[in-house]
Amino acid sequence: DLPRLILYYQTTHDSSGRPISMLPLINKQRIALTHLIVGALHVNANNTIHLNDFPPQHPIFHTLWNETRILQSAGIKVLAMVGGAAPGSFARSTLDAPDAATFEASYALLRDTLAAHGLDGVDIDVEEPMTQRGIARLVERLHADFGRGFAVTLAPVATAMVGLGRGWGSNLSGFDYEALDRRVGSGIGWYNVQFYNGFGSMATTAVFDRIVGEGGWDPRRIVVGQLTSPENGGGGFVRPERLEGTVRVLRKKYGEIGGVVGWEYFNGVPGGLRRPWEWAEVMTGILRPGRRPTLRITEELAESLSEAWVESAVAA
Repeated sequence: DLPRLILYYQTTHDSSGRPISMLPLINKQRIALTHLIVGALHVNANNTIHLNDFPPQHPIFHTLWNETRILQSAGIKVLAMVGGAAPGSFARSTLDAPDAATFEASYALLRDTLAAHGLDGVDIDVEEPMTQRGIARLVERLHADFGRGFAVTLAPVATAMVGLGRGWGSNLSGFDYEALDRRVGSGIGWYNVQFYNGFGSMATTAVFDRIVGEGGWDPRRIVVGQLTSPENGGGGFVRPERLEGTVRVLRKKYGEIGGVVGWEYFNGVPGGLRRPWEWAEVMTGILRPGRRPTLRITEELAESLSEAWVESAVAA
């Protein structure tokens, strides 16, 4: 269902410790979100796994996991992001281990967490050096264990999409994405490409065109990563009206693109902290006008949400 409209959800509580609800993403009339990515999972060398600073099953996340069930019932696919800026998940002591025993122990933590929470996929964000063999092994195992209905995506910076060692930009992952796609591309749904923080921009079509032209990528597999607020990331926020113009040109040129993914939900403009869902409203108008999910919620689920909110707030 193209183009995709995706949001990362990492900041789970506000400054007062209250859970930040994601339900406005489905109960507002002008939002047509397709995917939500919960982050970030961190696989640790001491055989533990954390979602941000706590184990995924910690009471602080009760609201999060209850609300993701509701989003899924409305037809939105919910993924988890593993990795990100914090190092360690893809080290030789965890998911990039040269020995099978260490890899299997680390992989089991990730696999079991994804299964326990009924997630629809995983977004692999490698921002530390990882071997070509290690990333291919991880994609192959996820594909083998969860099947084709489970989305496996990656989140490279835009400059990494034109190959490794070609003299243009940086690659935070250390491996060659083109070589990876040739080997295991059938198991990778799409790429959530970071067009910000100095690694690319959507102020014009130039970087996207280079990815398609030089890298040979299918534009429908490139989801454009954007900051939802100028306060997020290290720079590169593009105002919606400018982004709309760029997207319009790209869709006319290529027929369709993979979509847009925003980092991150909690403070998206123009609504900011009080109305963060408004970023998704604006993007829906650009990408998916007239479409919206259908909300289905039972009385029992509504009661469990209230209980989970209290538990999450107390835990925070």
